[in-house]
This record gives sequence, C-alpha cells and structure tokens, in this order.
Amino acid sequence: MFKWFWRCAGILVLSLGVQIQAGAGMLYPAWDSHLHYLDFTQRTDGIDELVRKMDAAGVKEAVVFGMPIVKMWSAADPVRPDYYLDTDARAYYFSATDFILAEHLEKQPEAVRQRFHPFISGINPLDLNAAEYIETLIRLYPGFWQGIGELMSRHDDLTAFTYGEPPRADHPALMKVYRLAAKYQLPVLIHHNISSASKREPIYAGEMERALKANPRTRFIWAHVGISRRIDVPALTEEADRLLAACPNLSFDLSWLVYDEHIAVSEASLAKWAALIEKYPDRFMIGSDKVGHWATYPDEMTKYNRLLKKLSPKTASRLASENIRNCLPKKPVVYTP
Repeated sequence: MFKWFWRCAGILVLSLGVQIQAGAGMLYPAWDSHLHYLDFTQRTDGIDELVRKMDAAGVKEAVVFGMPIVKMWSAADPVRPDYYLDTDARAYYFSATDFILAEHLEKQPEAVRQRFHPFISGINPLDLNAAEYIETLIRLYPGFWQGIGELMSRHDDLTAFTYGEPPRADHPALMKVYRLAAKYQLPVLIHHNISSASKREPIYAGEMERALKANPRTRFIWAHVGISRRIDVPALTEEADRLLAACPNLSFDLSWLVYDEHIAVSEASLAKWAALIEKYPDRFMIGSDKVGHWATYPDEMTKYNRLLKKLSPKTASRLASENIRNCLPKKPVVYTP
C-alpha cells in the first residue's frame, strides 16, 4: 500500500512539475519584437545562450539588432562602463554594430538562423549619408536584412551623452531613411521620446507625427510608446489613441519602461491599456529590450502574461506574435539601383 501511495504521489508531483514548467513560459506563441544582440560596448552573451533563454521563455523568434551607440571608456574613468549611465563619459554612433551582428548570425545553423530577423541599426540619425549606408548594407548582404532600427532619436540621458546635435524623428537625414524603407518595404523601429523629463505634455509627439504623415508608405514601430527614463505623460493612452487613429502606418512596441511603469502598475492601468489594444488589435507588439545579456530574459518576456490574460484570445495572439510577423517584408530584400 505504501509503495502504491508513493508511486501516486510521485506521479502527482511530476504532473505538477510539468504544469509549472508549462506555465512558466509565454501563454501564447510569442515573438520578441525588440532585442539588442550587443550592449553599449558591443559585447554579448552570444546566440547559444540566447536561444536557451528564448526556449525557456517560450519565445519562438525575435527581431534582433545591434547597438548603434557605444559608450566611451574615458581615461578619466577607472573602470570600463557597461551601460550608458555607468559614467559621465560621452557616447558616439557606431556603424560596425551591423557587421558584428551579421557575422555572428551568418555562422549559425539554418534552424537557428531562421529564428532571428535582423534589422539595420548602426546609423547616425543626423547624417544625410545614413540612407546610403543602409542601402550599402542591403547590397552587401542580399536577402539578410528585414527591417531598420532601433534608430535612436530623442533618448533623454543618452542623447545628452552622445556627440552631435539632438536627433529628432523628422530630421532630414531620417526622412531619407524612411523613404528608403518604403522602397524596400522595410519596417522602421525608432526610439523617440514623446516628451522631456521636465514636461508632462507630449511636446515631441509632433516631430514623430510629421514623420509618419510625410511617409505614409513606411511602416513605423514606435518603441516604448515614446516612454523612457523619467518621462511621465499622464495622458499617454489618450495620446496613443489619437496617433493611432491619425496615422494608419503606426504601431507601438510595449517593451521596457512603458510596460513596467505605465501599463502594469495596477489592475486598472492594465485594463485601460487592454481596452486600447482591443480597439487597435493589429497595432501593438511586445519585446524584451534586452541589451546583449540574457540572465533575466525569460522574466522580461513572461511578464507580458499579465496583459495577455486581459485580452481576447485573438487579440492576445496578435500582440504576442502575429503583429510583428506581419510587419516584416514578405520576400527577401535585395538591392535595386
């Protein structure tokens, strides 16, 4: 009898363990729409570890890009910075990030390679040569690139650290990039703060709106709904609603601080954002926004389960994977004169 009891208990524990394991991942088949393969010093934990963490989280595929800005290690600093806020040293735009990403991805077996959708990110958004650089990469790596971004426009402290004038979403250099994106049907993922740290109104939304309306054939993904460190716009959902209604070529990714500090702060805020997502079910996506290191990767993806539970199954599936998949080009992108 005791043998029977312990056998049944073991089966029960095993069953519970399987349920716990299944519940530890994403509730729906998921794609990561926002993943930096490299950090601010161009270091990475590598693809093998990333794949293991994606599998642990239940993430099938990911949009991946490098880091277009490098944090300088100044002679005045005794330790090498890992993150842009670690020291007071300056930062600079770094085009080689795209070549590093391509070199790592092209070495992978086809089964691994097919899980990643690489974007070109390494441009200076103030340089009128930026569009030409992107087209050069398309020519050098035929059929490889599937999007552009994350482009760095206004970005609070990072903007202050980076050499050059403050970037903006409607800068002439970026306008050329958007036109090139339309030519190749490449989506554009852009970080552009919707406001400053000292204002509670969306004072920079107009720059983004002008870019959107001037480029109706370009698909834009506005990272973090315009939110960054110390950016607090109380009417963010209302402004997002207005922009989505006015600009059919706009989508939002919900990664990083907008989720942690605006969406998931309470059941009421979750419900408010869920209602907005249900209103525009094909215009939102999720992402980890991890930066070269994967220790907390599963948590950064499975946190969205709270939001997914608030949505209808159809909308949740769109948010988890279908929307970002539908943004990508339908055929390999090759250079055309």
